[in-house]
Amino acid sequence: MNRDDELTSEEKRALAELAGGPEPPAGLEDAVVERLSRQGLITNTKTRWARWAVAAAAGIALFAAGLALGQRRSAGQPDAGPAAGMTRYALLLYNAPDEPALSDSQMASRVDEYRNWAIGLRQSGSDISGEKLASRNLDLGSSAAATGSEPLGGFFIFSAKDPAAALAIARSCPHLKHGGRAELRPIEET
Repeated sequence: MNRDDELTSEEKRALAELAGGPEPPAGLEDAVVERLSRQGLITNTKTRWARWAVAAAAGIALFAAGLALGQRRSAGQPDAGPAAGMTRYALLLYNAPDEPALSDSQMASRVDEYRNWAIGLRQSGSDISGEKLASRNLDLGSSAAATGSEPLGGFFIFSAKDPAAALAIARSCPHLKHGGRAELRPIEET
């Protein structure tokens, strides 16, 4: 439907008179635009573009600052190795063979318990990281690990000053109190 079809004959005549009539007073358009702009009803395209450019520049600056900070932090930590005089260890966590399946909320609570244990160690000066492993795996052939009775459920990597300290950390892991089996192995420098 054409817009002209929606107009009455009187409206069409009034529009035709406006189009053929005298020009509006000089400065009227500028005054109307200024007033609408002050009321926030319209924005100047130059102002909108300038605001967008400032926002984009701020975003790029924040990204660059984050990148520089990340590079500076990693430069002080060569290859994420242990602190001087420390040895890195892998704590392998094997699932308890007779533990019943956990509900989603029970599993979330268990993960929080392990996370809080790791946070406590980190706060006491240990560097520690870990991951929960998925139950599915990609079998690459037979091996001693693949034939074990309990599946590997997760691991932690941490540093300790000596084997006794590493054993104390491993024994404090919540995994053992839930019936799981753990294996502690030093990581050899390569």
